Amino acid sequence: MLTRTEAEETGQLLRDAKARAGDRLAWARTVRSREIADATAALAAPESYGVVLTGDVSLGKSAVASALLADLDGSAHTVRLRATTAGARTPYGALAVLLARLPEDAQTDPGSIMRGILQLLASDAGGRTAVLSLETSRNLDELSIATLVNVMVTGTAKVVLVADRASELPADFHWMLSEGRLREVPLAALAPEETLQGLRFLLGGIVPQTVGFQLHAMSRGNPQVTLLATAELLQRGALDATDGVWTLAPDAEMSGIRQIDDLVRAHIERQPERIRTIVEALACARRIPLPRLVAVFRSEDLAQMEDDGLVTVDDAGRHSVALADPLVAEVVRGWLSVPRRRELRALLIPDGEPPVGATTALELLGLAAWARECHTLLSPRHALAAAAASLRLFDPRFALDCLEGIDREPATWPTVQHLRARALLLLQLPQQALACLDQVAEDELALLDPAAAAELTATQAEAMRWVPDRAGQVEELLTDARARLLLGPGSGPGPDPEVRRAAAVLDLADFEHRAFAGDYRRIVDRLEAMVADPDPADDEIRLRAACILMEARTMLGREQEGLALLHEVAAQLGRNQGSAPLRQAFAVRAFSVLLFNGHWRQALALLRSPSQVSLERLRTTGASLELAAGLAYVYAGRGHDALGPLLSALALLERRPSAALLGPAYAATAFAYAQQGDAPASQKWLEKLDGWRPQGSYQARSIVEFCSQMARRWIGDPQAASRLVASAREDIANGRWNQAGVKLLGATVSAHLDDLRLLEDVCAHRQGQLAELALLLARGTRTGRLEDLTAAADLAAGLELDAVESRCTAVALDRAREMDDAGAVRRLRPRLEALAGRLAVLPLTPRHAPPVLTDREQEVAALAASGTSNRRIAELLGLSVRTVEGHLYQIFAKLSVSTRGELADLL
Repeated sequence: MLTRTEAEETGQLLRDAKARAGDRLAWARTVRSREIADATAALAAPESYGVVLTGDVSLGKSAVASALLADLDGSAHTVRLRATTAGARTPYGALAVLLARLPEDAQTDPGSIMRGILQLLASDAGGRTAVLSLETSRNLDELSIATLVNVMVTGTAKVVLVADRASELPADFHWMLSEGRLREVPLAALAPEETLQGLRFLLGGIVPQTVGFQLHAMSRGNPQVTLLATAELLQRGALDATDGVWTLAPDAEMSGIRQIDDLVRAHIERQPERIRTIVEALACARRIPLPRLVAVFRSEDLAQMEDDGLVTVDDAGRHSVALADPLVAEVVRGWLSVPRRRELRALLIPDGEPPVGATTALELLGLAAWARECHTLLSPRHALAAAAASLRLFDPRFALDCLEGIDREPATWPTVQHLRARALLLLQLPQQALACLDQVAEDELALLDPAAAAELTATQAEAMRWVPDRAGQVEELLTDARARLLLGPGSGPGPDPEVRRAAAVLDLADFEHRAFAGDYRRIVDRLEAMVADPDPADDEIRLRAACILMEARTMLGREQEGLALLHEVAAQLGRNQGSAPLRQAFAVRAFSVLLFNGHWRQALALLRSPSQVSLERLRTTGASLELAAGLAYVYAGRGHDALGPLLSALALLERRPSAALLGPAYAATAFAYAQQGDAPASQKWLEKLDGWRPQGSYQARSIVEFCSQMARRWIGDPQAASRLVASAREDIANGRWNQAGVKLLGATVSAHLDDLRLLEDVCAHRQGQLAELALLLARGTRTGRLEDLTAAADLAAGLELDAVESRCTAVALDRAREMDDAGAVRRLRPRLEALAGRLAVLPLTPRHAPPVLTDREQEVAALAASGTSNRRIAELLGLSVRTVEGHLYQIFAKLSVSTRGELADLL
């Protein structure tokens, strides 16, 4: 429950966000700052006649033009002109605002009008640059065009024109564009990162990457739509803040937002009725083969719609047609009544749904959605195919919708329940998934072919391993399934392909189960054999096994071999695309391989790849993506950067709890706060972790162990290091040399010689830069070899591991002082001071030098020594009181003082 202060802060955050959402010019300046700067520079060029802002309809060109002129108001005389739809038939229609100010004797003929307007603009400008803005440059009459050309050519004023395309400008302006006198500034849809940065300005607080990317996907990168949608979602409460972190309701959508509806209506209602009917039909169907459309509508109309950019035609052999803007489709569907949808369905598919084999996955999903919107049931065959396609696209909720209402038939029921279980697993509901599979009777299972039965068993095994009281049954389940397969038909010498594939499915399920438990050593040889098989039973299964193998190699200390296989699999996926589940399996394992090789930046880049930022993927796995980003930062020692995604993950998990993810999120957040020197906040999250029951995969448990013990070590628990060493010894016993090395690297900051020797021995079983770094650091710390320590620091710098680099440098600086090596001291001290400026807290300070306080700690120490209260320090430095307390804890520990008086005496 929020405290009164937290509730007040959240309320203020919401009010501020709603106020900013009403300022379209500030938004335009934020998301179009580059384009506005380009236009400003073009207007300032002496040879320039002005700029043309171009871009698709509704991209916010008018807002950019208004922001540009508002920014020029102080230094230039600006005039806003506007032509009407009748402007081309009205002499001087675009210049009416100027014409109205001319005396009658200056309006007798075109020449006098021209001179009058030039004199009026020069007089009003008063020596400043005059700038005319015209937003509807397509509807210009000949006299307005001639006058504007004269205004530009004589240098009386410059212009800011708005057009969908530069080619739509009057022909008299074309030579100005070709000669560079008029500069085109194109506006395009925003990239996901640009939308995210804009939303962070708009909303304040912490905007999770997943929330920003969801809003980007919903608006298709259109900044004007993003602004309108954000304002409406704030009003609805679908976009809300908890503890300063923004979350988006799972069912948030664009339909029903009045201003967006108005934008779409203004565009569509200008079309003839027959075109509007095609738009409505395509909005309902989503995607339809061109021959089916041509059978109902005129081909000339479809060709014209393609030329106008209303529809796109797939270049593949099917020539499938869809509306060019999915947002238009979504909004149009919101207008249509159920009877109208049924009428369009009867018009376009009078004989019912086409055969499943004659439709693509996207066409099938469109037909399924259309049927639901018409309150019509799909045939079981179509429903099953649509559900399977939804799961491949990571849309488990729609998959469950497709399966709703299917009657129990022995031939199809196992498939129905299997698909439901897959959807529930994607939603992280393993117990419900098991309940679905438990409803399938033995006689129904017997009707499945071997591969289908094996896949259902594999799904059951996956669900079981997430349920603590069922996890122990997985091995027996898979053993029984293998026995049934061996006794079944087609399993003799030279088994048929279906049985071979079934066996491969069960092997893969076993590999995944063993990897889940961290038992890599027992499966690595079998994995190597499956991946190297020149005649695999199923190539996708082989690639899935390769994904597990690259992780197994890494965990077993063969990090370089794991990286090499990662690049091989990535290349194969690049050549043949691969299914969405395969790509997701690769992304999960690749993240682990990169992170535990020290390549944390590449791991972060993987999270931002296009396959990870689809709308449905973000809705389904948003918390996991935020947690992964936080882990990458916290393992790199960048607690400040880690807190945003980690707090975002926790806010998302509070909306839809996942017990398996909560533990790693609590532990990583505690570690991030410890890295920031905020001991009270770190302790708070450690206390939450104490109430968490360890569960989930070996990887999750290992992350919890490492992060929680590292947090405890950073905030002064003397037993944390010994617990990390004990955990590392367990990893050694199971051949997990990589994780043992990571834990020992953290445990040996203030190390015993035996622990350093153990770390050296572990590194001898490993590969790669991270292993070499740890070996050099351990050996250098134990022997005092300055060359080893500086080489370790250089390796850490190359991997951008600032905390590890500072540790290497601090130990090296101590050794240099002991050796009276003045040159080394001169090199190392500035290096450590630079690192102290980047890190909130140094993991280790030199013994033979004054403790190094960070810049922030120096500020806090000076104020505290002068008698300033914690609350006043927080106000002066823009920090929370809790953060000030954390800094003081670190300052007192570093300087070995216990009171402010002792601190004042020391300083």
